[in-house]
Amino acid sequence: MDPSLIVALVLVGAAALAFELNISSAIIEIFAGIVLAYFITDIGELGWLHFLANLGMLGLMFMAGFEIDVVRLRNTWRASVVIGVFSLFLPMIGVFLLCRYWFELELLTSGLMSIGLSTTSLALVYHALKDRGLMDQEVGQVLLAAASVVDVLSMVLLAILLGELGWGTALFLIVVVPAVLGLPRLGKWIFRRYKGSIVELELRFLLVLLVGMGFMAENVGGIHPAIIAFGLGIVMSEVMEEHEILEEKLKGVVFSLFGPVFFLQAGTQFDVRLLTWDVLGAAALLFVVACSLKFIGSAVPGRMLVKASGRFIGALFNYRLSFGLISATVGLKIGVLTQDLYIMMLMVVMGSAALPIIMLRDRPTELDP
Repeated sequence: MDPSLIVALVLVGAAALAFELNISSAIIEIFAGIVLAYFITDIGELGWLHFLANLGMLGLMFMAGFEIDVVRLRNTWRASVVIGVFSLFLPMIGVFLLCRYWFELELLTSGLMSIGLSTTSLALVYHALKDRGLMDQEVGQVLLAAASVVDVLSMVLLAILLGELGWGTALFLIVVVPAVLGLPRLGKWIFRRYKGSIVELELRFLLVLLVGMGFMAENVGGIHPAIIAFGLGIVMSEVMEEHEILEEKLKGVVFSLFGPVFFLQAGTQFDVRLLTWDVLGAAALLFVVACSLKFIGSAVPGRMLVKASGRFIGALFNYRLSFGLISATVGLKIGVLTQDLYIMMLMVVMGSAALPIIMLRDRPTELDP
């Protein structure tokens, strides 16, 4: 059977299986990619798979930027910043020290792994809070804003770590920053002018903007496209709030096609043949350090500042997925990570995405300290 047809069928099957099992489809898609790569060795030669996966990475970061609510951050900034800073930096320091001095990795590699394994999935935190009816309460607003702080700081650190500063970067920022700040006004005009058009010009505008900015960032400015996509999402979030139908259309495209292809393609880069006891042991050690320090860094300040149990907050902020996976993918692509290190990061990300589900199961609300 043609590999492209197999991939298409697997994507549909993964979505159905995730629905039946009531777990994140991304985890199923990553596993599916691992299995496909094992049985179809030339799956990585599918050009369209790489193209759509890159769009998926940009789309996921763009949508993550939408979730950043500047007004919410402004209203709850004290508690949110404290929780977010400790939640990010405590595990980041622990993972960095482990990678640098125990595994004896390079400085850049240690930095990338420490950032990628210390993030929090804002989307999964949002859904967990919404499912428990906490989004309309102050505790839910503070925790979601704190998760936003983690995401923003992660992207800033990743930009500093991976940025290739030079005249091209300066020129890119001088030209692009004013243009980006003017995008909301241009977007409002386009969305109002072509609202309801059968050619979906508003959606095309967003997709072309995303791809175009990403291309210029990487080839002119020396900045990774995922970072630019995240920034564009933040800038355009206020405009998108006024156009819910357009946002739903974009989510449909990203989460039904681009995103799943990205997760599946990430799984295809996981070579099962490289799994050894040393790799499994190192991944387990990384998992323990990253998750335990993340739990402490979130639970202690969270319990002090909001009316919720430390166990709930610590488990909630251990959700990792897109940011960690994108960090690993980028690291592998630019040669900062080896295949072994990529496998280790992927295992930790997948394990930590499942950990909160287990810890928070059958615990609908936990508001008591």
